[in-house]
Amino acid sequence: MSRILRIVGVSEQTYYNRKKQPGNQVSVKRRGGRPVPGFSMTKTGIPISDGQIQEWLCELLNGETDVYGYRKLTICLRREYELVINKKKVYRLLDEMEMLQPQRRKRLKHPRKLANNREIKASNELWEMDIKYGYIAGEQRFWVCQ
Repeated sequence: MSRILRIVGVSEQTYYNRKKQPGNQVSVKRRGGRPVPGFSMTKTGIPISDGQIQEWLCELLNGETDVYGYRKLTICLRREYELVINKKKVYRLLDEMEMLQPQRRKRLKHPRKLANNREIKASNELWEMDIKYGYIAGEQRFWVCQ
């Protein structure tokens, strides 16, 4: 056992000390914050259970998961059922029901161009310019590049 502890880099004293204490064994860390209450209130003050809200979410979706996102579903719950509910709670309920949409991928507006790698061995071999605007003589005005 001491050979393994040396390889891992843990002293024997630390290993056996932690093994003796029952509370220091590997435990799952609890996330912070207050516990989930399990209900939401209507505007009139009536508590509605999370199970009922999940049923209403299923009715709103009608089996199609790609119709609305959690933000629009929050607005629908507020309007139709007069719930005082947060979008984060709707997200959590949809996550429990495994009915969340996958995140959209960000699309690039134009393809990215990579710079040409040139081998420059002396000065004045490569010149580059960027014209922002220029004067057009025949029209008596400036031309602006956008």
